[in-house]
Amino acid sequence: MKTRHFLASLAILGALVLPSSCSKGIDTDETVSMNTDSEELKSGTIPATCILTGTIADVPIPACTITGTITETETAGLLFMREEEKMARDVYTYLYDKYKLPVFKNITKSENAHMSAVLRLMAGFKITDNSTNNPGEYKNTRIAEIYNQLITMGNLSVADALKVGVLIEQTDIADLKKELLSVQNTSVKMVYGNLLKGSEAHLKAFTWNLKVRGVVL
Repeated sequence: MKTRHFLASLAILGALVLPSSCSKGIDTDETVSMNTDSEELKSGTIPATCILTGTIADVPIPACTITGTITETETAGLLFMREEEKMARDVYTYLYDKYKLPVFKNITKSENAHMSAVLRLMAGFKITDNSTNNPGEYKNTRIAEIYNQLITMGNLSVADALKVGVLIEQTDIADLKKELLSVQNTSVKMVYGNLLKGSEAHLKAFTWNLKVRGVVL
């Protein structure tokens, strides 16, 4: 279904080889931080409304009102999105542990919020969560394969790890936009819309981190 976006993007990014000269004179230490006026880009978090209860970046988040019914297609979409968001979290957690780059730690927190948002919808619609919390384990075998491909790519260098972030967010954006074209339930549509805003903010964060290292995609 949606995994074709990953495969196409992997082929494109696989051709983007960072010349060694690009990294010369660029600080690739983990302490490099974002120098921008946007707090969303600094933290990797999003201005989320109706994502989940509690707070994100110390901003109160109102609870969603889950109403109506959903179709089998919308149910399948939520199950897939739950694991896709989990895969993003798992990859970013791994890459933060490897490189200690703040952007990965910050966006991991947002991915946890995204997972909670989807899980809240699933609980509201009485959909059984078939995912596991174990890193790298997924019910969807294609997502598991893609996880391994992204980890392999991310292990190459800091720049490649950031390209993995770009790839994941570009794919999330494409998948969410596709879902929003067909989703009818207003509660699902609202959450997907906020997840889309989050992915767009994350993409900007990864792109900025690549730019300061002399890498322009």
